[in-house]
Amino acid sequence: MSGVNVYNEANDKIGEISDVIVNSQGQVRGVVVEVGGFLGMGTHYVLIAMNSLKFANEAGKTTAGQTSKTKREWFPDRAVLNLTKDQLKALPEFKY
Repeated sequence: MSGVNVYNEANDKIGEISDVIVNSQGQVRGVVVEVGGFLGMGTHYVLIAMNSLKFANEAGKTTAGQTSKTKREWFPDRAVLNLTKDQLKALPEFKY
């Protein structure tokens, strides 16, 4: 799931899933979303609960919203979160 792009409801890319956090009982605590930054500088990480995300299995999605129906991946093409990029950046930073 690492590397899956996160979009908001307006189809704007707002981040990317960089990690999945699992507790000692094997339950998923949430995903770490990387927001902003350039070449590793100024990157902000936030922890998002799994139930806050919706996933789509539409491979080949482009910025124009077109989808390739012939290619299917085993992982979701995108996650959708009902926040803006600024709201996501304003969340408390996740520290490993």
